Amino acid sequence: MRQKAPAKINIFLKITGTRGGYHTIASRFIRYEKLYDIISFEHCKTERFRIEGVEEIPLEQNIITKAYHLLQEATQNPKLIDFFNHHIVRVQKNIPQGAGLGGGSSDAATFLLLANEAVGLGLSIQELAAIGVRIGADVPFFIYDYPSANVTGIGEKIEPFEEEPPDIELRTLPLTCDTAKVYRHFRSHYLDTINAKLANELLRLSCKEILEQIAPLQANDLYKSATDLCPTLEKFSQTYYLSGSGSSLFRKKK
Repeated sequence: MRQKAPAKINIFLKITGTRGGYHTIASRFIRYEKLYDIISFEHCKTERFRIEGVEEIPLEQNIITKAYHLLQEATQNPKLIDFFNHHIVRVQKNIPQGAGLGGGSSDAATFLLLANEAVGLGLSIQELAAIGVRIGADVPFFIYDYPSANVTGIGEKIEPFEEEPPDIELRTLPLTCDTAKVYRHFRSHYLDTINAKLANELLRLSCKEILEQIAPLQANDLYKSATDLCPTLEKFSQTYYLSGSGSSLFRKKK
């Protein structure tokens, strides 16, 4: 079994508040199918859960391992353990890490979907999404698999947005923005700049309207924080939008 795990792009990303250690957001996610990882299950007898293809990430730190453990916890199904005693997970990685494109979250979501089907767990999309949000804020979006969606709360509220996503020119710089550090920096330096009214307005606009009417720095609340930590981004901030916490940049194709 194998399945593509597509990237995502945040057309806009507004911080609306905090919830404990999390930040609440309002964002438009679009699926970017031109760039994807591939997740596959390959028959191989093994004594423990194994992932191959991303050896640079220790097994217990891999987001797919977290997805596996949470799926075990949620189902308590011995068939799941047995299946992964006879199959390894292989990842063909194409989405760069630390690029704001949700590669790890997409991999975890795709793993959940594939495992649910392969083992016959019978979980609904809603049940998988509830597991997904415990893995990471972006995971539920990939489980629902909408081309375009408004994402709010801490990432658990997904509402499809009916539109034809714009043709995007993506530019990924050879640098990594640490998501946790960008969010911490935002909380320390920019939390008092949040604009809930604008966030609600953007939720009603199409991607095309946002890219035509809203400046890059205004569209993504994390842009200044990411630029503070990754100064290379500053020279692009007038002409390119930032996806997530960076470092990927994008604009509508001319």
